[in-house]
Amino acid sequence: MNKSQLYTLSGALLATTALASVAQAGTPGRVQASLGAAGSQLITTTANIANTLFSTTASTANGISFSGGSGASGNTVYNPIAVRFTNNLPSNTRFNADVYVTGAGFNNAQVQIAILAKLSSVTANTFTNTVTGACGSVTPLVDKILISNCQLSSASGAQLGMGSTAAVGTGLSAGLQLSGIIFNNASGLATVGSTISLSGQVKDNADPSTILETISAGTVVTSAAPVTTTVTAATSGVTNPATTPTAFTSFSSGGGNGNLTLTLATVSITGSGALGTDLSTIVSPDGGVAGSQAVADSVTISVTSGVFSDDAAVNARMTDANSAVTLTPAAFSAGTASFSLAGATFAGANNGVQTVTVEYNGTFAIDSVAAGTVAVAYGNKAGTGHAQAAAAGSGATSAVSSGGFRAEFNTAQASGSDFQSFIRIHNSGRAAGAVTVTVLNDATGASMGSYTTSSIAVGQTLQIGMGDIETGAGITNPSGQYTLQITGPIVGYAQHVLYNDTTGQFSDLSSFRNSGSTNGVP
Repeated sequence: MNKSQLYTLSGALLATTALASVAQAGTPGRVQASLGAAGSQLITTTANIANTLFSTTASTANGISFSGGSGASGNTVYNPIAVRFTNNLPSNTRFNADVYVTGAGFNNAQVQIAILAKLSSVTANTFTNTVTGACGSVTPLVDKILISNCQLSSASGAQLGMGSTAAVGTGLSAGLQLSGIIFNNASGLATVGSTISLSGQVKDNADPSTILETISAGTVVTSAAPVTTTVTAATSGVTNPATTPTAFTSFSSGGGNGNLTLTLATVSITGSGALGTDLSTIVSPDGGVAGSQAVADSVTISVTSGVFSDDAAVNARMTDANSAVTLTPAAFSAGTASFSLAGATFAGANNGVQTVTVEYNGTFAIDSVAAGTVAVAYGNKAGTGHAQAAAAGSGATSAVSSGGFRAEFNTAQASGSDFQSFIRIHNSGRAAGAVTVTVLNDATGASMGSYTTSSIAVGQTLQIGMGDIETGAGITNPSGQYTLQITGPIVGYAQHVLYNDTTGQFSDLSSFRNSGSTNGVP
């Protein structure tokens, strides 16, 4: 003979067997409630914990304990562990529950159990209150928690949020909240994406063989990569020697804002912010998520680059979508610029992406410099309960290379004639370098070879005769006239000087000083 206990559900008369026949899957999750508001809801997004907390040997990782208890952050309360019932049980229903864990073990001497209570008029995923002391016993084991003799009718009307005189019988048991859970034996969480899930059953207290609710497996904890810092070098800048005045050089590529700004690097701060051992502590890179806490009070980004030693570098900026920090050359120390960004500045709507730029508007030419470095360090955020600090980051900046010296002369006389051509090259920059002279047939344009000079020191003028150029270019039968193309990684100008061996006179055939463009600069 089947037992049949009668219960009232929203005014309808139901039996235990009826509840069992329509039992549906309960949902594990977390309870979220705005402080001072009437009601809370189950959220099924999982709590994150950093996988690096477990990146040790399995035995050591299994010994790490971390909490799943309730906590408050900002104006929001987070109770990471809860189970919502699909069958809302009438207040006089006495039930038991078994909650199983997968992916970890329970490490509890005592777990606090509360019934998630609601009124029949409240929407399906909203709870009126949490009622404590409504379960007779709680037995935490390694792989499960046994909960028995739970009944909402033992609660007062005030606990149900209905006032002290309200009838308790109108309340419904809509789920269970499990506070103070501590997990261990979770070495699998060393792998990003690994999870802890809960499942179980809700049973009739009088007849435990009668299943009132099946709790399908649901994820409550996921291991995530912690906050990560990525530094990406920008496109290297190439200086443009065809610039007026001759003492200054802009960028032909890699720059911006009229080719007077060079982007050095971008710094991206991303990740879940899963740094704490307390799963109820919500941590985000900037604290911008409602009720969350920032991973750091500030971020210091130190950029070391040769451009900060360049007299043409006027200031450096770090910018995001919402703010900008500017440093003048006085803030540079030994070629390093350090930006200190407040927690509200270094991340947010732009996902923590910062851009480091350097502006040029000085009177000196821009030198070639090698790639520099970027170092990112986080200032500790007090009171967030971090198990580990946000990891520092580093990377390289873009480099600066010279677009090079460029000049061209025609009607250069071959050696052996009464007129002798000489090329004078002056280095007015701040870096030494050799230039290459390419010899073309002035009549046909055909290349006849090339000659590379020795290194031309800063401030030096190098004079080269056509005989030396022809020998270096491998021209064995010099005759006629040449076109000379001169290129190299210096800043300066060149002259074509013609000497009349008969009269002893010199003539400047260049008619101008050429410092990088094919038509020269007056």
